[in-house]
Amino acid sequence: MKSFVSISTKLIVLMLAISIASIAVTTGLAYNFADSVIKNNVKESLKDESETRGQVISSIIESRITKLQSFSQNQVIRESFDVLIPGLDDISFHNILVEQLPHIQTEFHSFQLNEFEAGIRDLQIINMRGKPIFSLNEKIDPITYIKGNYKVSKTTVEFTQDPDKNRLMKISLPIFSDTGNQVGVMIASMGSSVFDDVLLNRFGLHETGEVYLVSKNKMMLSESIFFENAPFNQKVDTFAVRECFDNGRNVEAADYTDYRNVDIFGYSYCQKDLGFVLLTEVDESSILKPITELQNKIIIVGISLIVIASIVTLILSRRISQPILKLRNAAKEISSGNFDVRTNIKTNDEIEQLSASFDNMAKTIEETISAIGKRENIIKQQGNILSKFFEEKQDSYVCLIDLVGSVKISESLSAEQKQKYGHIFSDSVVPVIKKYEGIPIKIVDDAILFYFPVSDNKDTLSNMLKCCIELSQMYGELNEKTTSENLPGISYRISSAYGLVHAAKTADLSLDDIFGEPVNTVFKINHYALPNTVVIDDSVYDKAKDLDFKFTKMSQSLVRNLEYSLYIVS
Repeated sequence: MKSFVSISTKLIVLMLAISIASIAVTTGLAYNFADSVIKNNVKESLKDESETRGQVISSIIESRITKLQSFSQNQVIRESFDVLIPGLDDISFHNILVEQLPHIQTEFHSFQLNEFEAGIRDLQIINMRGKPIFSLNEKIDPITYIKGNYKVSKTTVEFTQDPDKNRLMKISLPIFSDTGNQVGVMIASMGSSVFDDVLLNRFGLHETGEVYLVSKNKMMLSESIFFENAPFNQKVDTFAVRECFDNGRNVEAADYTDYRNVDIFGYSYCQKDLGFVLLTEVDESSILKPITELQNKIIIVGISLIVIASIVTLILSRRISQPILKLRNAAKEISSGNFDVRTNIKTNDEIEQLSASFDNMAKTIEETISAIGKRENIIKQQGNILSKFFEEKQDSYVCLIDLVGSVKISESLSAEQKQKYGHIFSDSVVPVIKKYEGIPIKIVDDAILFYFPVSDNKDTLSNMLKCCIELSQMYGELNEKTTSENLPGISYRISSAYGLVHAAKTADLSLDDIFGEPVNTVFKINHYALPNTVVIDDSVYDKAKDLDFKFTKMSQSLVRNLEYSLYIVS
């Protein structure tokens, strides 16, 4: 049994569906728009901070490298290399160095005092043989040789720590003679805490935003706002770091996971040659927090509206459903035979109009039932008269020609015009029917029923088809006649079926009417024909398919309500 769903339930479900869909669309659009706007603003802010701070740090390092390079070209240092040739034995080398060392120290102190305000923690000058020529913090031993990889052919920057955990920046650069040959290496170590003033400044950053440095060995070089003792202890192997040291590229406006495994939105400023990458990052959740709050407010307001709308819909649906239930109960009363029931609904809307129509219908049915009872007696009295008729049975081809849209056309015509319109139609069609030995049966304003009894004449079927085709082709002639009388144009449909026909005749042998399945069929299939065309069913097609006519089978999708096929004849 099909389940019953009330109008109230349907209205509430419809309202909920519309409301939820509206909230979902509004929330989605608001989220996407806000996400785009906020990320664009954050993007510009982070980009400015990344580039500005990165350029400041790069300029600090490059400034120190430039000053050290200038010092490496000091004339006193060059002269020292000229006399401290690698071929000297240790004792001779030491004796000459003792003479040169005061001059180098004087030049270094002058350099540090006047040009290098940053302060050098340590400075070593080493020849290509590994013998130290100058050391700021260590005493030079005549037989000392520097161990490790001290030979560099280009300037390098390295970030390290001293034993006391102080952060240092070590700059190694080659020293060249006047002839352009490399004669030694200068290694300067200095504090890198100056970068903290640039990195820890919170201006332009969100609550979770931070700027920090990472070395080429992927260790954090500066303080973290999230972890203590992060420098040289916290490994940072993120997408932005790999892009810098593997590919030498900056990352701009990228979403990735940082060293805390937290989704962030960030920029990088890559200085691979200077040994660092500067990262400017902010937690994505912090960026999206205003969007989330907006989304939550929209949902809360939406839910509140849904609740209010549900209550209003429930009240309205009950006002609508109660009169409908009254109409339903009245219909049940009528179906059970009680035709005295009336609804008398007063709602000042379409339901009141429906109620009035229902009550009029009930009154009409009541009067009709009464009239039918009276007519039954009349029908019984006419039984004797009908018994005077007798039937002849004969196989025949039954045809129907029916005007298209005659009811609508008649509404616009006067009584005289209707009569003239019908005469033009019948006066043109009937002669053609008789020409091919057809018999007109019923002639009304909008249709003519005629048939061709099957006789010994083998041309009956051919005559019938020729008659129908000629009728289908004379619409031009008919329209000329109607136009001349200032009447609407004419178009019509023609249908034909074959079968046993009962011919009802009166006592004087005059034909009164025909009955039978072919008559029912031509009326049933007539509306499937196109205007001014002929359509036949299987019964005619089976007999006429070998004749010299063209038959076009109609698509089954057009005649799906019929149990047989239809064909257009031409």
